[in-house]
Amino acid sequence: MAARRSTSFVRAAAWPAAVATVIFAVHLPSFFHRLLDGDEAIYGTVAVLMNMGGELYGSGGVDNKPPGVFWVYALTFRAFGAYDMAAVHAVGFLAMAATCALIFLLARHLASARIALLAALFYGILTAAGNPRLLASNTEVFMMLPLTASVLLTLRRRWFWSALLLVAAGLFRQSAAVNVVVVGLGILWLEEPARRWRAAQIAVAGVVAGLIGGALLIALTGSLPGFWRWTIATLVGYASTNWTPAFVWMRAKDSIAPFLVDMAVFWIAAVALATRWRTLAVEVRLMAVWLVVAMIGSLAGGHLSWHYFIQAMGPLAVLAALAFHRFRLRKLATAAAIAGIAIPVFAWWAFDITADPLTYDFATPPRHEAVSAYIAAHTSPADRIFVWGDWPALYVESDRLMASRFPGFLRGFARGSDVPPNNWDTAPDVWPLLQSDLAANPPTLIVDTSAADWSDFAKYPMSDYPVLASMVAGHYHEVATIDGVVIYARNAS
Repeated sequence: MAARRSTSFVRAAAWPAAVATVIFAVHLPSFFHRLLDGDEAIYGTVAVLMNMGGELYGSGGVDNKPPGVFWVYALTFRAFGAYDMAAVHAVGFLAMAATCALIFLLARHLASARIALLAALFYGILTAAGNPRLLASNTEVFMMLPLTASVLLTLRRRWFWSALLLVAAGLFRQSAAVNVVVVGLGILWLEEPARRWRAAQIAVAGVVAGLIGGALLIALTGSLPGFWRWTIATLVGYASTNWTPAFVWMRAKDSIAPFLVDMAVFWIAAVALATRWRTLAVEVRLMAVWLVVAMIGSLAGGHLSWHYFIQAMGPLAVLAALAFHRFRLRKLATAAAIAGIAIPVFAWWAFDITADPLTYDFATPPRHEAVSAYIAAHTSPADRIFVWGDWPALYVESDRLMASRFPGFLRGFARGSDVPPNNWDTAPDVWPLLQSDLAANPPTLIVDTSAADWSDFAKYPMSDYPVLASMVAGHYHEVATIDGVVIYARNAS
């Protein structure tokens, strides 16, 4: 009897172990590079300033993202050391793995443990099968943990906690707010008519509690006025700039098209299931709604980077798994589906390990590492530097502090286009703040990436910006040019 129980336990544990192994394997490239994305460099540089006592959205760093990701990076650096990106990647992987576990619980609520394992596997694959930015410890991967928990609790009709976790997800990314539709429809579809008003009141209480808690945390770690200025007031302008036709087309080719084509097996399965709307259980219909609103949230900003679609990968994984449960495929169709998933996964896995995540080049060593090596060799850890352009990775790779609160400029902007460079991070109130920062923390080196046209920055030379032009002309001299990047050192006193 004991032997049978032992064998039964091993068999029951074998499939979860296999799924976990596959998920870890496809995410392995995230541990091969120090930085997987320029956004990671932004979060890292800001987090280091925060840990030195600076206020988020103030002297401790400015960005248009909500505070959650900066809190995660700052806490990780406090535990493992400044700019320890390996630790950050481990935390990001754990957040993704925990979301897989929630996807499992959600799909098991809808179907069976076998289908739930398939859904968890699909989410793990979807979040890895793409360019290196998809693997980064970005806002979306952290947002999906509380967002998926919110959906699970919606299915369980735990309205206060579902709404509270929805707000928690919004502390990582503003687009999480679209899931209020899922909570609202959950109340409408899952509650008896006599209980709907009470359920709505409980959900509102959860939202209010979440907003109050979030505001208190921001007040403790940063600036509430700065939060409003940089993360709320900038949204309309940021989105309108991104929705220019040329920029949308460029991003669509790099993100939407491969996301739909490479992961076509998942989309075909999910859409096929959704077309059976009338025969679907109410809870499964809610998953289809979740996918629709998640895609709207992914597209809303117009930036259309691949990692934005992580928001849609949770419901896509659930619906695809349910579809494979509902539709019985012949062996040939099953083999084709497996091949349709495996081939893109292996191709991206090889690319993500071998290519430089910041440039997608295969040059060894990458050019930006040569610039970072020069900075590290000609400064001390106590020195601050200033990078003109959109290359905060140079701060991380050289292990040096920013001299200003701005990690980069014209971020998310259609650089190189004919659009006037009136971005949220080049607004009129930016320049007095920048001037004040550089006066308080005179940079030992100024690194001009526009001279090399890194990230299409050639149209924005420092000479066009009076704060920088006067500072360089009066207090700095050119000391090196590396791959076209011009480096200036402060004049001797």
